[in-house]
Amino acid sequence: MKKFILSGGLLLLALTGISIHMNGQTKKYPSLNHMALYVVDLKISTEFYRDIIGLEPMEEPFKDGRHSWFKVGPHSHVHVISGAAKATTHDKNTHLCFSVPDMEAFIGVLKKHNIAFEDWPGKAGAVNKRVDGVQQIYLRDPDGYWLEINDDKY
Repeated sequence: MKKFILSGGLLLLALTGISIHMNGQTKKYPSLNHMALYVVDLKISTEFYRDIIGLEPMEEPFKDGRHSWFKVGPHSHVHVISGAAKATTHDKNTHLCFSVPDMEAFIGVLKKHNIAFEDWPGKAGAVNKRVDGVQQIYLRDPDGYWLEINDDKY
């Protein structure tokens, strides 16, 4: 029975594309291509993600004045798309997370631009430290989307 479950599990993993390493072989898995954020003001959001968060702008194919694309990894992007009627409230549990090389320098940028941040419990201006030692803060973008910023070393 265990052999059947293992074989069935491997079949399921192969069908879903999840990466597994067995006998020196790697199977392909889905990778994150992009996250899309629907925003009220493209200019403000573009400046925020470029100048505050520090994301690298990249060429976007639409050229319609409604999109800004940012590179966040070798094959991953954040797409900012204008057209939202208003900013909305989002739960902190639903957030994007970006890792920065220097948390102190990043917090300096936030303070310079008067951007509020907090720790996970919600204490203003505080830095949270996870049990694995990773520091993290939370802030909202101009449309109310929550962002986690951490100094993850992985």
